[in-house]
Amino acid sequence: MSITTRTCLVVTCTRCGEVDDEFPTLHADTLDQLRDWLKDWHWSDPNTPELCPRCAAHLACERDGHQWGAWWPRSADPRSRFRFCDRCSAAESDPPLRPAVTA
Repeated sequence: MSITTRTCLVVTCTRCGEVDDEFPTLHADTLDQLRDWLKDWHWSDPNTPELCPRCAAHLACERDGHQWGAWWPRSADPRSRFRFCDRCSAAESDPPLRPAVTA
């Protein structure tokens, strides 16, 4: 019987702390192999996998502004419309939605 030491890495986002189920625990012979694997998963910085794709999108929008999609009419009120950011999925309505009043 032989025993081999392998490097194990669980990827978590440094911003939100979440572990995405699409990113399983990884096992490799070297840390460089793990970094190469992560490059294929589109982390914001492949050399230091610090942010999940969702957080990378939110930070990019905070830095560069949203990438708004087309306006869509609201079915509940045809005089209003909405759109979503193609990068981070933020929503915007015109006119702006008013917060619900709670007692």
